[in-house]
Amino acid sequence: MIGQIEDAMIARLKTLQVARSVESYGGQFDDETFDVARVLPAIWVTFAGAGKPEQRASGKFLTPLTFAIMCAARSVRSERAGRHGGPAGEIGAYQMLEGLMPLFTMEDLGLPIDHFRPGAIRTLYNTRLRASGLAVFAQEWHTKYEHVKQPGDDTEFLRISLEYRLKPGDDKTDASDLVELPR
Repeated sequence: MIGQIEDAMIARLKTLQVARSVESYGGQFDDETFDVARVLPAIWVTFAGAGKPEQRASGKFLTPLTFAIMCAARSVRSERAGRHGGPAGEIGAYQMLEGLMPLFTMEDLGLPIDHFRPGAIRTLYNTRLRASGLAVFAQEWHTKYEHVKQPGDDTEFLRISLEYRLKPGDDKTDASDLVELPR
């Protein structure tokens, strides 16, 4: 379900049409060959984590999930223009962040999840990089997913088979055991 949610978020973000690149975050800023000028403005989505599942009276589990959407923009004018945008229609990171609210607030993206709720916004980068102003902010988005145990989704072990090989490098089984586990 996590992958489906991430993919649905990326598809929804592409409708904004404000970023040159909209994709799953895969450590782009950690890559030494990352070319900021070529990909910005960009929006990345990443799974930020899951909380402790809560068991409901029905026996189902409700798991809180957090995703983060990173909005990145740059400007050759200044750091401020990277955040606010520029006079010639350049998009800024703040404008991208503001565009997230109507896309995700109280939306379920057609998936069996609780409606998204906006979370904290954090500054990841707000600096000069190669004579350009770079601004990257991340906003958390929270939802919950109900896990229902499917028929046949039984992870209970019923027996364990053991094979003993006494000679190193020999693939011949010298002895074996089958241990039946109590139910």
